[in-house]
Amino acid sequence: MVLKFEPRFRPMVWGSPKLNELFKVESSPPVGEVWLLSDLEPLVTSVVDQEKTSLKNFMKDFGMDFPRFPLLIKLVSPAQWLSIQVHPDDTIARAVENEPWGKTECWYFVEPGKIAVVPNGTILKDCSETSQISEHLVYLEMNVGDLFFVPAGLIHTLGPDSVVVEIQQASDLTYRIYDWGRKRETHIEKASMAVKDFRIEALIHRNFERLNCGTFSVHHTFGRTHLIGLSTVVFLKDGFVADIATKAFETFIVVDETIEGDALVVKVEK
Repeated sequence: MVLKFEPRFRPMVWGSPKLNELFKVESSPPVGEVWLLSDLEPLVTSVVDQEKTSLKNFMKDFGMDFPRFPLLIKLVSPAQWLSIQVHPDDTIARAVENEPWGKTECWYFVEPGKIAVVPNGTILKDCSETSQISEHLVYLEMNVGDLFFVPAGLIHTLGPDSVVVEIQQASDLTYRIYDWGRKRETHIEKASMAVKDFRIEALIHRNFERLNCGTFSVHHTFGRTHLIGLSTVVFLKDGFVADIATKAFETFIVVDETIEGDALVVKVEK
């Protein structure tokens, strides 16, 4: 089984023209996120050339008992630093937001980029002004092929000119702490509930090969690979799925199929 998805585009105040150029679309402000695979309103991705098939119908046919497809996959490129932010875990999402999942994610870098994090996130509770959190940021340079794991509870931001494939739980819950003067809403009380402490060394995966965070797993594959069971595949370059030619960033759900090329393979783990 092979299902190909039509991407959806999300203009953002911090968006980069790179994505407009890559996908040959016009928008103002520029596209910040391309939702490659989504069952989350309002940007639900449709199945190409199969009008009666949707992710909800697929889950029902495949016996998946979820309120929506549990993965959300994007291509993200900012022209400015993203807000300094944190995502809630599943417990907070259910208790505070009435949502089934929090937002654990990871970034795979398809172009060189930069990130900044506050590993000792609980220090937020000692900041009298939200801007003070920027004084605690640790800045990291990322190379093509690196992956950075962003667990729920980590204070983080993505830097200008980065281009990443973002793989995450199917949640859009973001608590902004500081927005660099852009005057958007912040969520300090909720952020203070969500923050946790981490070791940076455990989050960086140089020359990425494989990650299993318990919620989902990702591995980087080259060449010809036969995938067992249900997998989500994001092609990083031109390739093939079941001998069908694909292009970079085309995204598929496949069941017991063979792929060939440079791709990220994602599986739901729980």
